[in-house]
Amino acid sequence: MYKRIVMIVDSGIETKFVSSYALLIARASNANLYLVPAFDDPEVAANVRKIQSRAEKEGVATEELPIAESVVREVNRLVRDKQMDLIIVVLKGERDGRLFIGTLAQRLMKHAQASVVGVRIVKARPITHHRKLLVPISNRDYHFKERLFLIDTLAKSLDLNVSLFRCIKALGRSFDKAEMEAFFKESEEYLSPFKADLREGDVPTDVRVQVCENATDSILDEAMSGRFDLLLVHALRRNVVKELLGSNEMEEIIRRTPANLLLWKSRD
Repeated sequence: MYKRIVMIVDSGIETKFVSSYALLIARASNANLYLVPAFDDPEVAANVRKIQSRAEKEGVATEELPIAESVVREVNRLVRDKQMDLIIVVLKGERDGRLFIGTLAQRLMKHAQASVVGVRIVKARPITHHRKLLVPISNRDYHFKERLFLIDTLAKSLDLNVSLFRCIKALGRSFDKAEMEAFFKESEEYLSPFKADLREGDVPTDVRVQVCENATDSILDEAMSGRFDLLLVHALRRNVVKELLGSNEMEEIIRRTPANLLLWKSRD
């Protein structure tokens, strides 16, 4: 799936855990991992060295690519010149409290010609402790092949149980039993390609369906009540480009997630 992966290396303890996901995906893809310092800082340089040491032990080839100018501009050049497939970046709070709008992650998702995964660390513990993965899938947003690869890679590498989650928008009224049964049957059919492929690969998978007023609230409630360790959410284009704090669902999910979050924006 991926041959060349870029990780933007930041300061802070989050980088250690973000690199765990980056190394896991690189190892599963047999991909090279390129390390790009977010800025010139001794702590960032130390984090690069630590990742290189871990990668060597795990059999992942790495290369450091220093940035001379704007990170977004330089990463776009690397994506173009070196044909990078995936960019991995930490999601953490800015000084003004923003977690997505105006951040490096949003700018990369808006402009980079590659898939991007932003990682929000809530549970600062080894990812090998993960047991349950929640994957919301909407009607407008399928991206079967790449999403299936990410789910399969995470599940098999970490021995996870996977729950595919679908939110059905309420119509301003309650549904009767027959309507609910029809919704659940349709959802089972809609998600059956994911479920079939995952189960064929011996990944324990179930389907969860909710009637909801607000998809973001339902996803977060399910992640909390189900005690999920990891949440894989696809960032829709319409949310990636929004600049208003109060209307951006990605900002809300990142801020409120009770689980570690992989916010994935596909290239297409």
